[in-house]
Amino acid sequence: MSNELLNRLGSYSTCQAADAFDKLKIRGHMPDIILLSPDSDYRMVGEAHTVRMVPAGGGPLPKREVHHIDAAPERSIVVISIPPGVTTANWGGMMTTRAKVMNLGGVVLDGRARDIEEHRQMGFPVFARGVSVHGSGGYTVPIAVGEPINCGGVTVRQGDVILGDVNGVVVIPRERLGEVIDKMDELAEIEEKITAELEKGASIGETFAKYRN
Repeated sequence: MSNELLNRLGSYSTCQAADAFDKLKIRGHMPDIILLSPDSDYRMVGEAHTVRMVPAGGGPLPKREVHHIDAAPERSIVVISIPPGVTTANWGGMMTTRAKVMNLGGVVLDGRARDIEEHRQMGFPVFARGVSVHGSGGYTVPIAVGEPINCGGVTVRQGDVILGDVNGVVVIPRERLGEVIDKMDELAEIEEKITAELEKGASIGETFAKYRN
């Protein structure tokens, strides 16, 4: 993945990405997954490392010599699919400690995290649906790593691009990243013109009619 493209993407918000998605007919928003750490000014950009969890005790699992976090590429963002209804956490302080040493870019959980104060102290990006005091031991286990998953109601593949901020999280199909960024560039220019006219006193109605038709 081009660092230039990732850097360009990092200059935009998830709201701007969603506007581009609307124009390009891309379904990439993960509703209700929000920023828990570090703070509201943080923006996370990187390629996905996918993990799918299932309830523990459901039968034999694939044998893996490497833990699913240890298998994550440097600077990648761990994206974990968790079964509905799970109230335990699938990310805690020790995971963040390891992730920081590995220079990972963050984590997105279709479930819960814990040890929030530890993630914030370490400045590590954690996006999740909620918080739990309980760990995952004995409750969920990884069944697939590096394979397509469903997270937040959308498909995420290994190497797809994740963008997260205080507004939420989106995933961009890796083969469409350049197209999405070009569309965001185009929409940002229009947004600047609208904002300039609004600041001069123009009405919402006339300004939107001028630039959004």
